[in-house]
Amino acid sequence: MNVFQALYCNQYYELKPKGKEAAARINSNRLLGISLSINLILLVVIIMVFSADLTDAFSDLVRDIFGSRQGRTIGKIIALIPFLIFLPLVQYTIGTQTNYNKLIARFESFSPYEQKAVSTKGLYYFIASMVGLFIAVALALIFLA
Repeated sequence: MNVFQALYCNQYYELKPKGKEAAARINSNRLLGISLSINLILLVVIIMVFSADLTDAFSDLVRDIFGSRQGRTIGKIIALIPFLIFLPLVQYTIGTQTNYNKLIARFESFSPYEQKAVSTKGLYYFIASMVGLFIAVALALIFLA
């Protein structure tokens, strides 16, 4: 089972005991969209740390589009764009109701130990995405400052 599927299983595993298993697919789609967006931003930041040309080109692009607006607003918009791209992709591919039902049926056939291991794998993927982004931003602040 890949980490994307494990993220769906994690949400199901966490929400089923609370009686909210119906919300697990929607939460999973959102979390996967966020994770993929973070991974893309992470990749861009890492490339920018090692490529001055890309950093200059990206800075020029942001300046051309946004002018002299606040950095916080620009950051929110730049982070929102990949999420708005990835969310529909996730919803209409891996996150469809049919795929979700098959995945959960497979997950339910696992032993409780295997279920916990798969759930943990999905949680670790999301946490690793977040930590990776924070590390990349810290590196960018150090090397690009």
